[in-house]
Amino acid sequence: MNPTDSFHARRALLGWLACASACAAFPTLGCAGAAPCPAANPVPSPMPTPTQPSAPALPPGLLAEDLKLLASPGDALPVVQRTAGSRGVLRSLARPLAPADDVTVLERRMRASLAATKGVGIAAPQVGLGVRAILVMHGARPSTPGGVADPRIVFYLNPRIVERSDEVTLDYEGCLSVAEVCGMVRRNRSVVVEHGVAGAKPVRVEATGFDARIFQHEIDHLEGVLYIDRVEGGLQPKDKLKELREQLRRDHPELVTMREVVRSAVL
Repeated sequence: MNPTDSFHARRALLGWLACASACAAFPTLGCAGAAPCPAANPVPSPMPTPTQPSAPALPPGLLAEDLKLLASPGDALPVVQRTAGSRGVLRSLARPLAPADDVTVLERRMRASLAATKGVGIAAPQVGLGVRAILVMHGARPSTPGGVADPRIVFYLNPRIVERSDEVTLDYEGCLSVAEVCGMVRRNRSVVVEHGVAGAKPVRVEATGFDARIFQHEIDHLEGVLYIDRVEGGLQPKDKLKELREQLRRDHPELVTMREVVRSAVL
């Protein structure tokens, strides 16, 4: 580690300690209060530490093996589960989709898989397809306290984050591919995502709050990164989070509808 890295690491640690202290009373709410939590330096959320993608990206486009999987019987594709030490599709860089790819079946089967799991987002590698496609449920959480969720699921091809806010939040996350556990993850509060296939004008989407968190979680999957690479404070069983949610509901009922623990555990 060079001196600059050491300085940045110390700064990030001090920022986390300050933010964690501020958030201790409301661990599922991210950062609250008058002053925003400090961002790590540089602005993007911390790079995953223990694991990097295991292989370089392959040429763009759906491969024969992808088409074979998409042609398999049924509608929902099974979710790939993480196995310790495995270097499979969950730990590999996903390939960009090409203009010639027919993604109709890909989208349909990914939507069926998401519906079957009752999640709020899913990435193609989670269903065994090493391509850069994700589904994001926008509006999965109310935008204001006491508001009503207005979910809509959108399919994105080749998404990438091009802008991130300095402000970050801490919140619990889980993953359809990492069963039975959750953990606290630092994310940028807002992001700008660019998506589309090569040769077409990219489309930009701005997202904030929980929508931004879903984008960051799912785009991580396209890089071979899992949320457990970013967890701060260790993993906890989902059952413990349920108890935490009940405690939060008892102590602060006005906040529960704004930050729902179980919803954040199925990305």
